[in-house]
Amino acid sequence: MIAKLLVANRGEIARRVIRGAHALGISCVALCSDPDAGAPYVSEADEFVRLPGAAPADTYLKIGAVVDAALASGADAVHPGYGFLSEDAGFARACVAAGLVFVGPPPEVIEAMGSKLAAKATVAAAGVPVLPTVEIPPGTGQGSNPGAGVPAEVLEAVAALGWPALVKASAGGGGRGMRVVEVPGALADALVSAAREAASAFGDGTVFVEPYVARPRHIEVQILGDTHGNVVHLFERECSIQRRHQKIIEESPSPAVTPALREELGAAAVTVARTIGYVNAGTVEFLVLPDGRIAFLEVNTRLQVEHPVTELVTGLDLVRLQLLVADGMALPPEVLAATMTGHAIEARLYAEDATRGFQPSAGHLHRFRIPAVDGVRVDSGVEDGSEVPVHYDPMLAKVIAHAPTRHEAARALAGALDEARLHGVTTNRDLLVRILRHPEFLAGDIDTGFLVRHDPAELGAPRAELSTRRLHAAAAALCAQAGRRAHAPVLAAMPSGWRNNPSVPQTAAYTTADGRIEVAYRFDRAGRCTHVAVDGDVRGDVSVLSCTPDDVVLEVDGVARRYEVERAGPTTFVDGPDGASALTEVDRFPLPGSQLAAGALVAPLPGTVVKVAVAAGDLVAAGDTLVAIEAMKMEHEVRAPSEGTVTEVHVTAGEQVEAGRLLVVVDSPAPDGPSAERGDEGT
Repeated sequence: MIAKLLVANRGEIARRVIRGAHALGISCVALCSDPDAGAPYVSEADEFVRLPGAAPADTYLKIGAVVDAALASGADAVHPGYGFLSEDAGFARACVAAGLVFVGPPPEVIEAMGSKLAAKATVAAAGVPVLPTVEIPPGTGQGSNPGAGVPAEVLEAVAALGWPALVKASAGGGGRGMRVVEVPGALADALVSAAREAASAFGDGTVFVEPYVARPRHIEVQILGDTHGNVVHLFERECSIQRRHQKIIEESPSPAVTPALREELGAAAVTVARTIGYVNAGTVEFLVLPDGRIAFLEVNTRLQVEHPVTELVTGLDLVRLQLLVADGMALPPEVLAATMTGHAIEARLYAEDATRGFQPSAGHLHRFRIPAVDGVRVDSGVEDGSEVPVHYDPMLAKVIAHAPTRHEAARALAGALDEARLHGVTTNRDLLVRILRHPEFLAGDIDTGFLVRHDPAELGAPRAELSTRRLHAAAAALCAQAGRRAHAPVLAAMPSGWRNNPSVPQTAAYTTADGRIEVAYRFDRAGRCTHVAVDGDVRGDVSVLSCTPDDVVLEVDGVARRYEVERAGPTTFVDGPDGASALTEVDRFPLPGSQLAAGALVAPLPGTVVKVAVAAGDLVAAGDTLVAIEAMKMEHEVRAPSEGTVTEVHVTAGEQVEAGRLLVVVDSPAPDGPSAERGDEGT
């Protein structure tokens, strides 16, 4: 029996595996890179081994170092979690060769399914429907001219699939290495970009093209197999709500799957599992086309991110079952006779900005608090004070609700996210809440194009509108004043000599994503707030009922609202029933030369420059890609905000940059004026 388990992963999944192993009396060894040394999962393990460095290639992806850590710690088994080495057949073989139990399928199964191209050929031979594909030779698309590197026969084969087409990485998953190509002229760049991202993420730049299916549903089936010949499915999960081809909301059961379709999907999944000799937990993924036909996508030879929804509707612990199967035991009777009860929905909470193309956000997480609610489970990799590093995936947590009905689960999940206190990094919380409350989602009318039809920037915009943010700025200023008074309530009697002239308004200024907010306020000698003005507008409809350094109650038009206030450095976070705001205090005396010139574009986050697409003197149009930066396991393009001329380029490909580093300067023509470079027709 497994006695000590090395968890070859980090963050939320490492905590989940440690929790499941401890429940079986198995001690756990964690791995941690330098940025993860203080992460919660490390302290929850019984032992840990440090992997010097930060980049995945130097730490969690280093097979020799991971196996050596297992042997040095005395572990007799390794659980790979998901991502990193979880679907690396070479890693599984290295574990087995070292005498370690690999908690997952046999290496040959991982290898057979590691290539989506090979997997599709295998399951097609077993009679499972697949989409047609075009394999792309390595290096295709590279060249000095657009499309120069795409052979005519490749372009012809892709055209036969129809436009738009979908470029996909053969290895890995998670939406990386995927590009939608609308027209033939865009194919070369998409192939090069997808191959580069796939090579960086998975060590394999092989890509292929398949038809882009408009408005399909992404349905997957959980499978389990043991070494005693048992193979079962544990029903389906709906994973159609996606951004960048990566799931953000998953649920079980699917609102679109009928009993007949469930039987068809389950039978196909079991056929795939038996065909490849599957053992342990895995997932078979399908597209359900608009006409109801199914098409195999891939097999994930590991535990999925969204496994909690299956656990909640079946009452089974999938990590426990993985460990039992790895111990050589047969699947217990409750698995062979599993049924579903109720409905579960999971939302992935990411450190990213949905209003800016899902740009990741790294930094210090001052507060991470999701209210404890019956029926709501939180699987998190962070807590108050955690650092969100730039080197890894930006997922902070998974929040999952289980209820008797889908409507109740959606309501409970949205409510828990709505009440969360998330300070220090930008998150996709508001996007998730709006999706869960959207009429189409509640009606079950969802597909992979949901966030194409509904603008993520609009759905993900802060719930606090400008008028609300102004109230939040007033609350921040009043609480700051209370803090300056040694934490005494503002409405208490003023201490003697507190201010020589209380009739003079006090002022504060904050910046938000929308610009600057000015606040002025005045107290009388009895400590009553007699005056609140925001951006010069005297708010006679606002009364201050109470105020401390941590919260303020404002009455607006007869309705009282309590605002929680937290200050962290120059930023004040305000949470209320009308939304949340992050307000940064304006530096009244900025250092000379600290302001960026007009047209300066900076790195949105730390990362590696992988592409510089322009040179000084180039003419660019609004939306043109200037620089591509790889960070948090994705490529992020910095684009021209308007037409103009590139006057300065400050970085080169391969260079490491910090957030805020100056990349490019674009000189835009004056509004309504002629363009000297392009002539009048260019303006």
